[in-house]
Amino acid sequence: MDSQSSAESDKWISDGEWEDVSSQTRRRLLRNAFGATAGAAALAGCSQGGDEDTPTPLENEGGGGGSTTTDGESSGQSSGTTLNHIISLAPTNARFNPYGNAANFSFRWYWAMFDQLAVHDKVSNKTKGMVVKDWEYADNGQVTWNIRDTYTWHNGDDLTAEDVTTQLKIGQLMQTVHKGYGAQPLYENVEQTGKYELTFDLVEPGISREIFEFGHMKRRAWLWAHRDIWGQYAEMFDDATTESERTSAQQEMMQAIQQDVWDNANVPGNSVWEFVSGEENVAHFEPYDDYVSPFSDAEWSSGEITGDMIDYNLDWHRYPNQQQRTKAMQEGVIDVSYPPESQSARDQLKENGWGPADSLSEDQITPQMRSGAMGVLLNCQSDITGDPRVRKAIHHIVPRKPLVEWVPDYGTYWVEDRIPSGIGQDKEVPWFGGNSNWPSGDLASLERYAHTESDVDEQRATELLEAAGFTKPGNRWKDPNGENVTLRFYTATSDEEPMALRFAQIAKTYLDDFGLQTEVTAQEATIRAGKTLESGDWELLFDNWGGAKSGPPFLGFSNSFRVQESLSGQPLPTNDNWAMDRVVEVPYPIGDPSGDLQEVDVIDKLNELRTQMSDEERRQKVAEVSWIFNQSLPMMLINEEGGTGGYWLNHDNWETKPPNNNRNPAYRYEIVEIGQYSYCQYMAKMGTEYFHSAGGQ
Repeated sequence: MDSQSSAESDKWISDGEWEDVSSQTRRRLLRNAFGATAGAAALAGCSQGGDEDTPTPLENEGGGGGSTTTDGESSGQSSGTTLNHIISLAPTNARFNPYGNAANFSFRWYWAMFDQLAVHDKVSNKTKGMVVKDWEYADNGQVTWNIRDTYTWHNGDDLTAEDVTTQLKIGQLMQTVHKGYGAQPLYENVEQTGKYELTFDLVEPGISREIFEFGHMKRRAWLWAHRDIWGQYAEMFDDATTESERTSAQQEMMQAIQQDVWDNANVPGNSVWEFVSGEENVAHFEPYDDYVSPFSDAEWSSGEITGDMIDYNLDWHRYPNQQQRTKAMQEGVIDVSYPPESQSARDQLKENGWGPADSLSEDQITPQMRSGAMGVLLNCQSDITGDPRVRKAIHHIVPRKPLVEWVPDYGTYWVEDRIPSGIGQDKEVPWFGGNSNWPSGDLASLERYAHTESDVDEQRATELLEAAGFTKPGNRWKDPNGENVTLRFYTATSDEEPMALRFAQIAKTYLDDFGLQTEVTAQEATIRAGKTLESGDWELLFDNWGGAKSGPPFLGFSNSFRVQESLSGQPLPTNDNWAMDRVVEVPYPIGDPSGDLQEVDVIDKLNELRTQMSDEERRQKVAEVSWIFNQSLPMMLINEEGGTGGYWLNHDNWETKPPNNNRNPAYRYEIVEIGQYSYCQYMAKMGTEYFHSAGGQ
């Protein structure tokens, strides 16, 4: 491919003049040239402030959200011209380095000030480029990325392929792609081949494009590595010829710190939000006027979406605990926050205009909006639950919906797992019918088990237990040795996860009533996930089932199938006493639980999903692996979190729009790993039509 040429500079300033002021943004150039008042009038949404070239912390700077004290409390009121969000890291303590030991990689400024390489389009079930405009895979495993020529860093520099190359090489040096959950680089031989073009080779040419793009372009793939600031570490990777040299370079990279984060000379961003200043407990962002959204080329866009269209600022407030956040919500200081656990406090906040961030009715929440949340491991090596027929019987007795519907605002935040497939509904939907026809195909043929209380099937559960050699001479089941059955259920404490403790207690009532006596023990997380888990002295054990939004089905399966061996076939000693064997017997054909049993190798099936294949071939493979999970059931997936997420929004100040048949880009284009559906802090990348100040559109 030919490399693209950069866009011409704006005519109002010459190239020579630009060299003198390249560290300034256009917003500040206009302020310096015409004065703060003229600049504010010329640019919609400019906040008042100084005209310094490089902002520094100012004592009690308001930023539109009121002054703050050391404990995060504010004396002002949210005006609707500044979106006041919450954050856990004090701006004055921020030391930027994604690979640094002391760095807090999870702080949400990343989501605001950097764009990702790509996102996921849930309508087409494909990847959509952001920083990377388009890409090609050659038959020999070489990949070409073309970078959009419309991006600039917040210090005025063009964003080029050299920046992306820098970040990919740092990923090779650190053996962690974008610091995203430890994913190892599946590429090598990275080379910049033009100002806006680079190439690299896939380590495994046959790897699924879906898996590669998720781990390398979407999952925490914010582009942060400005070439002039981080390029030295890419050079260290190129120059290192020995293991000791690589180790030394890694250590130097981990110890590097860039501070202060709001200084564009230290940490320039590239997204719609520019970090302009930070004080003790507030980080201030303004729209970056030169930003050209990659969503400008989406079919729903009526033209270019640019930063100067955004008419509100963004402040992040640090509140160390929920009590402080609730007080700030009640006083109208912040606009987005976690809701309090107290129902009375929730009711009071609702009266003041607060509610789930997306403010959707239950019928607007589709399965596609969900993400994995909580489940229960079933011990596949226990004398009781080691038989898959017993695990199936438990699923027929314990309905999933009653386990979670006691939660306040249940319909808004949670959904029970409706079809035990091993991948969750967010991944089922794009593969099996879409929102309008889900579930379809083989997924609709999977055994459903108990979804609601009316689905409880004691007759089927009895048949399964009797086939496994269990008897029930009275009111209590006995195992094949004639011993009374006791299911040992270890769950979370109320401090760790009250929802898990409660659904364990509810599950116990169903199991006890059926004659499967159950003992529930709440246990501290480190003990439960360590000593208890590894001992194998349990039948049921609470576990987080952490799905990744829009991740390939392979990732969901590899998390929900708990096997005694790794995908590479290496034994996992910690799993010996409880995880499932890699070879299991499963009835065929798909959809017939009484069919002929066939031996299948779970790891071989999972590894087949890692390879490139057509969509139809993958759909068939996903259906088969779903069926294997559905019949082996190493885990009970209880509930999924998502839809409107855990954040609340002050709707008196801000307005959102519903999915609107997937036309709302907040639901169509999913920015992976946001962790909530409070999409307000990144909706500015998509324009203001679907999120804006109340009365502003």
